[in-house]
Amino acid sequence: MALLNGHYSLLITDDDESCRDSIKDVFEPKGYTTHLASCGREAIKIARNEEVHLMIFDVHLPDYSGLETFKIIKKEIRLTIPCIFMSGEITKELQIDLISANAYTLIPKPININILRESVEQVIAKYYWK
Repeated sequence: MALLNGHYSLLITDDDESCRDSIKDVFEPKGYTTHLASCGREAIKIARNEEVHLMIFDVHLPDYSGLETFKIIKKEIRLTIPCIFMSGEITKELQIDLISANAYTLIPKPININILRESVEQVIAKYYWK
């Protein structure tokens, strides 16, 4: 599947600035708007103030976890919003927790950009193509 060009907005949340920037550099040239956050509180603030089509969260953040942030946004801001999670430590418990929260997928770190690109394309096609 070719990377979908379009006016979709991504919220990228990771405490690692180089990871955020690498993801941004893949999607912005294709027409995606990217919003960058280094922690859960920043992500929640952006989700309140900006139109976001897809969230990409690191599981481990310095304040709330990525999963806690996702749950807060779903409860307080937008019930249905897809989220791709990333983690360097993938456990069965984490996978179960993410499935229970209706996360779209979990991608291992270090990120394979082709897998992330394909996951974003699948989310956009599933949630936004009518």
